[in-house]
This record gives sequence, structure tokens and C-alpha cells, in this order.
Amino acid sequence: MINNILKNDSLQRINLFLIAALSSQRYLLPDISVLVCLIPLIIGIIYLIENQKLGNTYFIIALFTCVDIGGPGADFGLTFKETPGLIRYLIYFIILSVILIRYKIDIQKIWIPFLLLIMPTIVTLSNFFDINFTINSAILRGDIFVFIMTFLVLTNSNKRIFHFDNRILFVFIIFYGFFEIINYLLYYDYTMGYLNYQSIKSLIVFPLIYSLIFAKSNPIKLILFLCTAIVLVGYTTRMIIVSLILTLLIYYFARINLKSLIAGLAICIIMGISILSRQDQGIEETIKVLAMVQNLISGDNFFESLKLIDPWRFGELQLLFDRDLFSILFGEGFGSGIFDSKGYLIFADFGQTAYSEKELTSGMFYNMHDLWTDYGLRFGLLFIIIFLYDVIKNIIFSKNHFKTFYAMLILVLALCAFFSSAGIILITLLYLNYIQIGNYD
Repeated sequence: MINNILKNDSLQRINLFLIAALSSQRYLLPDISVLVCLIPLIIGIIYLIENQKLGNTYFIIALFTCVDIGGPGADFGLTFKETPGLIRYLIYFIILSVILIRYKIDIQKIWIPFLLLIMPTIVTLSNFFDINFTINSAILRGDIFVFIMTFLVLTNSNKRIFHFDNRILFVFIIFYGFFEIINYLLYYDYTMGYLNYQSIKSLIVFPLIYSLIFAKSNPIKLILFLCTAIVLVGYTTRMIIVSLILTLLIYYFARINLKSLIAGLAICIIMGISILSRQDQGIEETIKVLAMVQNLISGDNFFESLKLIDPWRFGELQLLFDRDLFSILFGEGFGSGIFDSKGYLIFADFGQTAYSEKELTSGMFYNMHDLWTDYGLRFGLLFIIIFLYDVIKNIIFSKNHFKTFYAMLILVLALCAFFSSAGIILITLLYLNYIQIGNYD
């Protein structure tokens, strides 16, 4: 399959295999694995002029293999290291520079970001004149970055601003997923944390989604689902599992037929096999995901069931909606937080990692767990609703397979990787391609 995709290009196969093998060696080669992102970065620069599409693909691989979040490792004394900041920001800078150089503004589209961002911008400007208003500078910088990326995406007229090769990325992530499975089976110890801490690790679902839409072989789809499920159990991140299941349900809901029912049954069976494959914390987290559905269905009180499932997220929703309608729709302004005057999050402990010590001490919260609460707080829930409506609409109704594919991938990443610079950049790259695709077969 890989030979067919790469059309017998041995150089590409070797490049992709070595990059995947080395970048995933956080257990055996921790000092080397965090620097491997330099290899696809250099390859991307070499290809930049003569083959922009291939160069862009390697830039995405560099972004994916760049470790922006570290954490405790599986062996005592081992800590997953991060890629040095200089290298991380060099990757960000090069990708953003490519976007800006190729960007062509469409004056006729300016009204779209204007309508989306005008009210949050006005609220932000008014906050600067309020001496009692507290603005978090780090959050403000991130929000300005999102503002700029939103404007660039919605006003760009260059259809090839950042085209990349889906097939090559498909093959690379298959290689990477293979080595993640080896890490999970041989080295992973749940007592010391997650298998992978990177903010954009949810891109691991790329091959599965790609195969569901484009592959004709059902066995290949089943194998990729099994492999993806094993990796996700090791990642121990409920939101990736939830977002993937949600995306697949939306996709198959619009295509209800006998094949869809069989596919859904197969997904359940394979997920069950992956859950029973190993007894560790990844299993517990996955079971929690399944318990979420059971509690919501069987519970007499929907909101009480939701609160029991995840009290932190429930408390954040209470904070979000315990405001006036204007603030709910248009936000509190860039860089703003929200004061927990009614103690919705009073149960949060200092020993937990959900919130910073400063947030718990002051009662002013800035970092929320979900896209709709985090950006909904500052940009307004209307901004989030329009975004989600656009991608979900195309998952359900689009007749263009690429449109559907990008919409599914964007939905997963938006729900899982919205909180980091790497995540915002990756979502931007996907959206730049997604928005230029017409609704045709």
C-alpha cells in the first residue's frame, strides 16, 4: 500500500521512515528525538523553491515532530524533554513566513472576519480604558495570534498558499503510529504519565480519517482503526477519543445504510478489543469515555450526570453561561479571564494540574479545558458556533471528499489542539486548504 502511494519513491520512504523512527524515540533517545524536527525542516527548505507542495508537507512533519510539551517519562528519573525554544519558534516562523509571502488579500472577503471579530475587538478596546480590568498578557498575545490567523484564512485568495501532499503525510503518520505502538507495548508505564504530551498529537488520527473516505479496502480501514485505537489508549487523552468518536458519528449519521451500520459495529468491536488489550491507566481513561455515554443515557438528571462525569468542565460551563447575553455571544475581550464569584470551581485543589496556583488563589480563571469555554469566554460563543457549524455542515452535506476529509480533521484538531501555538498553526494550515475547496464531486 505504501509503495503504491509513494509510487516507488525509495528516497521518500527512507526519509519518512527515519524521521518517524527517530522522532518517536523519547524513551531510548530522548536527547535526539527532540531535535529530529530539524531534518524535515531542512528538507522542506530544500524543496521550497522547486517543489512547494512537497516542501510544505515536510514543514508540517517538522511541526508535528517538534516537541512543544514535555512531561514525566516511564522510568524513574526520566523526563520527556522539549524541543529547544529557538528551534520551535524557528519552525513556527518559517511556516508563518511562507503563509505571509504567498498570501493574497481578497478585498471582497474582508466583511467576513469583520463581522466575526468586530464585537470582540470593541470589547477588548473598551477593557483597556477600565482601570479595574485585569488582562493576562500571555493570553492576550495568543488571542491576537488567533485574530491574525482568522483574518488571513478568511481573506486569502491564493488557492495554493500552503498546499501539501496528503499521501506523504498519510504514510509518515502510519510510520509514526507504528513506532508509537512499539513504545506503548515495550516502554510505556502509566504510573509516570502519558505516552505522548505533544499538543498536536491528535494528528495521529489522520490516516484513519483519510482511509475512511478514500480507501476502498475495508480490511485496511479496520487495521488502521485498531492501530489508532491502541495509540489513543496509550495517549490517555479522553478528548481525542471523544472528538474522534463524535466526528465519526457525524460522518456516518449522514450516510446511514447497511455499510455504515457494519462499519459502526466494527468500530465498537475493535475499540473493545483495544480496551481489553492491556490493563493500565489508558484503559481506565477509555472506560471513562464509555461511562460518559452510559451516565448520560441512564441518568435521570442530564446536568447532574454531566457534572459527575467531569466537574471541572461542568464548572467552566456554569461560569460561561452565568453572564449576560451580550458577554455570552461576544465574549469578554482578548486576554480576559472570568472571576468565579459563586464558587463553581471551589473544589479544585492546588495539587491538581487543571488550573495554575495563581488562578486558584485569586479565583480569576483564564485557561479553560474546551474550545467553547476557552475561546468562547474571550471571542464569544457566536464565533465558536459559526466555526463549528461550518465544519460540521461540510462533514454532513459536502459532496467533495476532500472537503469532508479536511472538515473532519479540523474538527478533531480544533477540539484537541486549540490551546497551543503549534495547534493554531496546524489548524490554520488545514483551514487554508479546506476553505479553497469547492462543493463539487
